[in-house]
Amino acid sequence: MLGASNHESGSVRVPKTLVLAAVLAILLPAAALRGQSFRHAGTEFQARRPISVPAGKSYSIVVTEFFHHGEIDAAGRDVVVAAKNRSLAPTRVLQLGPGDFCRLAFQTIPGQSNYEIFYGGDPPKETAPPWTCGDGLLLETRKYKHCNLHRLESLREAFHSAEPLGADYVEHVEHSRNPFSLKPEPFLSRYSGTLHIATAGTYGFLTSSQDCSFLLIDDKEIVSAPGRHGPMRWANRGSRKDVRLSAGPHMFEYYHAAAGPDAVMVAAWEVSPPEDKPRPVAIPSEAFRTRAVGRLPAGQLSLRTTKAVPDFLVDIVGDVPLPDHDIPLVGVRLHDNSPQALTLAAKARWDFGDGQTSDKLDANHIYLHPGVYAVKLSLKRGGRTIAITNRVDIDQPSLTDRDPKKLHKLDDYLPILETYDPRTLDAVGLRQLALAYEAKALAIEAQAESQAAEERAKAEAEAETEADAKSSRPDKRREKPVDDPRAAEAKRYLAAAVAAGKVAFLEPSAAEGAEDLYRLAMLIGPMARDRLGEFQLAAQIWAAAAQKIKAGELKAQCGIEAADVSINDLLDAPAAKKLLEAATTQLANTKTGPVAAKLQRVWGDYYASTGNGKDAREAYNRAETIHGSTRGYIERTAWRGARARSTEEFIQQRQYDRAAAELRLWQSEFPTEKIDGYLTLMYARYWVGRQQYAQAIAQAEQLQAVNPDSPYVDQLLLLAADCEVKRGRVDRALATLHALLKDYPGSPLVPAVKETINRLQTAGSD
Repeated sequence: MLGASNHESGSVRVPKTLVLAAVLAILLPAAALRGQSFRHAGTEFQARRPISVPAGKSYSIVVTEFFHHGEIDAAGRDVVVAAKNRSLAPTRVLQLGPGDFCRLAFQTIPGQSNYEIFYGGDPPKETAPPWTCGDGLLLETRKYKHCNLHRLESLREAFHSAEPLGADYVEHVEHSRNPFSLKPEPFLSRYSGTLHIATAGTYGFLTSSQDCSFLLIDDKEIVSAPGRHGPMRWANRGSRKDVRLSAGPHMFEYYHAAAGPDAVMVAAWEVSPPEDKPRPVAIPSEAFRTRAVGRLPAGQLSLRTTKAVPDFLVDIVGDVPLPDHDIPLVGVRLHDNSPQALTLAAKARWDFGDGQTSDKLDANHIYLHPGVYAVKLSLKRGGRTIAITNRVDIDQPSLTDRDPKKLHKLDDYLPILETYDPRTLDAVGLRQLALAYEAKALAIEAQAESQAAEERAKAEAEAETEADAKSSRPDKRREKPVDDPRAAEAKRYLAAAVAAGKVAFLEPSAAEGAEDLYRLAMLIGPMARDRLGEFQLAAQIWAAAAQKIKAGELKAQCGIEAADVSINDLLDAPAAKKLLEAATTQLANTKTGPVAAKLQRVWGDYYASTGNGKDAREAYNRAETIHGSTRGYIERTAWRGARARSTEEFIQQRQYDRAAAELRLWQSEFPTEKIDGYLTLMYARYWVGRQQYAQAIAQAEQLQAVNPDSPYVDQLLLLAADCEVKRGRVDRALATLHALLKDYPGSPLVPAVKETINRLQTAGSD
């Protein structure tokens, strides 16, 4: 982000405000530009920005930041700074990127206060004078490169050969993270400058770091903390290294490496240190003459063919983390900052780089995930439209940038998110959008559950009396759930999540990438299947994902999921067979792992659904062998009982998505439970709860094929007969009941079966 930087207490803030130059198409004749020479150092540059040092400011170094709209090359070779007298100033390109961000520093020239930054085009033929100023403390960070953390030379060599991340002038050697990145990842860093000693004497230096650090003065190692370790919490006499320094300038360097996600780098000193316990303080900024470094904004952009140039501001105003996910939504506000003469009677259009647009001059936007986006501002005036694009790094604000009074909530973002066109979003964005809708649904459900729990507790408290506390206490498991209007609202957000995500698979879409598409399908597929009961849609999503994804195992896994729905939810075994055959081919070289186990398990369901009990049993056994559960008989029995109780309670409470999750975990852990039959019985009860009676009947038929001697088959057949009655097929119900009496004459359910037969026949004769 481009804007003001804060360097108090040695901290570097990632700037929050982006000043992006947008070009208005006002093409001028060459004569109008003759006084605006873009030729310097033997090169015709494409762009320039003025910058002025205010009167009374005696900066020896000026740091500025701007966006270069793609004009500066990756090495930063096509940039010069010239004073008004056309003298070139010594210049350092401190940082290029992310995106089109540029941070540069230049030495001021005595007697000159007005400068121009020229960039774009061929590298200059004349070189600027070398950098000679010793003011300021420069921090550079680079990507981590393997090195020996116990040796300075190894670390120094790694640093100089590593890829740069960022650089800026700072106040102190004192940071607790990489100030140029929010990612908790390893990095290398170096502080460099001139240490100005006012009085000759003895100085004691200390370093505290995570991990290694080495402090050098005049290229001599003074104090170090080599190796991997945490920071030093308390200074002791042995940790301080004393050195005699003469008055005047001394070259200062501090190398540091963070080999893990955490980082600390702190250097401190004591002047004329006493013999007792050290009492270090941060090396004062005055010792590096940091006040001589000024931060000034770059002025209005001009191009070789452009007279007037508008600006706009981009503020990162906050973010909203999504539950159990590490990718946040990022809130951004874009302000037009153009001269009024340019925007008068002009139509503005923002293209945010993520497929979304706005025609408001000042716009609020929510980025669904951090990244570098090509932000484009177009101004249309009359019949002419001119636009410029800058690649802008969008990321969540760091913790130190957050204003507690302006914490964002998901509800703040939803009105904007609901306007997004899913067809233009990438797969990561679609998943984030679906997660945002799901988070809202979960929040509504949690609120409803919390209130229901409070009401139950209140009812129990009122019912408990000394006389009948036990008998009058409500049984939470047997309570009949009460419809809550909030359930419909939660379902609406879940439907919105599925509606957005399915676009990637069922409509023309910008979503690509095998891994991202797979993760999207695995989010919205179960949501459609188990939470919304949209079985056909779930099968379509997974089947389409299997078609769109090219990677073998991910493609196969989506096909297996589609086959599972086809067999057990849609009762369409022929469709499932084609999907399973394709997945088997794709996994020809995959014999182990959860995907191979699930393939065999779903093949088992297919064979069971087609009446092939022998092949079904073999497939279930192969699945369990591949899965390789380590649970013993006792643990397995306890585990099964816990799953069964949870499933029953969820069915009682009509939380069918949670019941389905329990059943699927159960079947994944122990595929052969479909042979035993108890799991099959629980699946049938689940389907009855959802009033999907044909699916419940199909479970009974599967068990009859797989294990007609199961101790649960009679319960399943009685349940299947009841489902036939609910479907209005009494004749089928009677046939099922008579078969039960014939095949299982010793069942304890025989009296209930006979009573049911008598009742159905009596009702039929009336």
